[in-house]
Amino acid sequence: MTNDILFFRLYVLIILVVLLIFSFVLSKQLLVIITNQFKLMFLFNSLKTKVDFSEDFYFGLLGIYFFRGNILMSVAISEFILEINNNLVAKDLIYASLAYSYYSNSFYSIAEYYYMKILSLAPSNYKAILNLAHLYSNLGYQTKANYFFVRARSLESTFSDVV
Repeated sequence: MTNDILFFRLYVLIILVVLLIFSFVLSKQLLVIITNQFKLMFLFNSLKTKVDFSEDFYFGLLGIYFFRGNILMSVAISEFILEINNNLVAKDLIYASLAYSYYSNSFYSIAEYYYMKILSLAPSNYKAILNLAHLYSNLGYQTKANYFFVRARSLESTFSDVV
């Protein structure tokens, strides 16, 4: 009889420990969800009060959707900002976020297009050249990849001086 009570108490103790660990994980995830929801509400309220976008506003909104894994929404926001033709956010930053979004979802030809758009605006953009070289390398286009790696290597010294 005392063995049964001992096993029952041990069983209840194990269940309580497992539930306690589960509650900590769940509460941490709920805290992350709630803080992101408040950030999103704050950004949308500031969008209602002021129509102008800034780079911080754009990256804050984009970061929320990247964190949630909603790449389609981040692409829509970037395309919307391109459509309103607002000069507060640099176009090469928007093109870079679009290229990253498409590249991370394996839409390589669209990502290549946006990297090329960046290079048409700034031909010596080190990060765009390096990302394009990695894209070609991952796709197996070694000749193009080598060309862009060499081009990035030639710009590396000037880029490290600026940063």
